[in-house]
Amino acid sequence: MVKKLVTKMISNKLTLSVVLVASLVASGLSAVPAFAQTGSIEGNMETEIAYMTEYPRAENEGDSEVTVQTEYHLYRPGETVRVMGTVSEEIRQETESDTITVQLLNTDATIAGEQQATISADGEYSATIDLDATADPGEYFAGSRIEVQASLLGLLDAEIVAQLESPRTSFVVGAESSHEIQAGGGETFTIGVASSSNVDNVGLDEDAKKLSFTVEGETGTEGVTEITVPKAMLSGEMMVLIDGEAVSPSSSDVILKSETSADVTFEINYSHSEHTVEVTGTNVVPEFPLAAPVMALAVGSAILLVSKTGLANSLKRF
Repeated sequence: MVKKLVTKMISNKLTLSVVLVASLVASGLSAVPAFAQTGSIEGNMETEIAYMTEYPRAENEGDSEVTVQTEYHLYRPGETVRVMGTVSEEIRQETESDTITVQLLNTDATIAGEQQATISADGEYSATIDLDATADPGEYFAGSRIEVQASLLGLLDAEIVAQLESPRTSFVVGAESSHEIQAGGGETFTIGVASSSNVDNVGLDEDAKKLSFTVEGETGTEGVTEITVPKAMLSGEMMVLIDGEAVSPSSSDVILKSETSADVTFEINYSHSEHTVEVTGTNVVPEFPLAAPVMALAVGSAILLVSKTGLANSLKRF
């Protein structure tokens, strides 16, 4: 009778141990994917990116004495466009002006935004203009014009007057899209894209440690795509390839637009028609969900072995 009672007690203890282990394992398994997505994987989130963080400064075109360029080639609706440029010393002396008006123009040449800026002693200027939150995707333009007092304007040579305005430069308001990628371990990552091209076939090859997608547009036109890559998915030494060819870090075809603790954003330029673009890294999303069941099985087996040993020893006393 006593022997049966002890056996039952030890059996209940064994059952309780197994249930507790199962609960802990289940909790750990559900937590792992969320942990992986937060980007808090210690030592596996750092990136090494050799691409430039800005485009080279624009040079004077032809007889122009005023240059203009936008900080980036692509923007999203509602973002701030930074426009910058230079004014030659000769034109500043001739006009006696340190004020310049910067304009953003829609495709139909209507004004999308305007701001005045001061020309520095070095001949540089910069202005920031917010795009409308409902701005349509497409090609936009930026230009600048030196402001001259009316009393002086009539005295300037026609050649000088013709040089008061910069040539226009174009930029793109990209069409936005997001693409969900499910990694082999079960984690889901969102890839943010803005582009002047049709973007398709966004996918992750974990074995090759690369994110790939295709871009397509009208042959002969220029294309640009902005893509944001979560570091929890892909990190380490990162490179961009177009049609299998690595883009040189010295090229301005790829710009590192931004980098945070959670993700990295590239701006990628190319000529249409169709290309396959790849972003490679040396670290890919770790398959924690696969490791967790193995660890749980090992822990469960160890506890089961200890419990059985305790049961055998207890029974020997009776």
